[in-house]
Amino acid sequence: MSQTPDPIIPQPTLPDESEAKKFTLSENITALVQIKNDNIARLAQGKINITSALVEQKWHNRHQIYPFRVKEEIYGAVLSEIIANHPGLKNQILGRLEAVYQQLRNEEAQTLSRTRALLENSYKTPHL
Repeated sequence: MSQTPDPIIPQPTLPDESEAKKFTLSENITALVQIKNDNIARLAQGKINITSALVEQKWHNRHQIYPFRVKEEIYGAVLSEIIANHPGLKNQILGRLEAVYQQLRNEEAQTLSRTRALLENSYKTPHL
């Protein structure tokens, strides 16, 4: 009887220290890249939501915005015709427009200052 030699089974070799460090380093890099990608995706998602919310709000309020544009165009055309037909009224019309503009500007400035005071918790109502 002939005996066949047993196949040699290679013994598992222990990885040397440098290979273990390389493996650990590659795992750490992979984990850091994954964390970075997750953070980027989270931040990008937040910005997309803000942008889409603004677009949605504008689309929702379009029925309020459009009439104002039409009014501005009509008022502008009417004022142009009045000034063209009655040049003597030009200074009076421009004076009134400037007065209304200054009043709106002052009201907006007051609104902004009150909003800022409310945000800083320093707003006091005149009635209390």
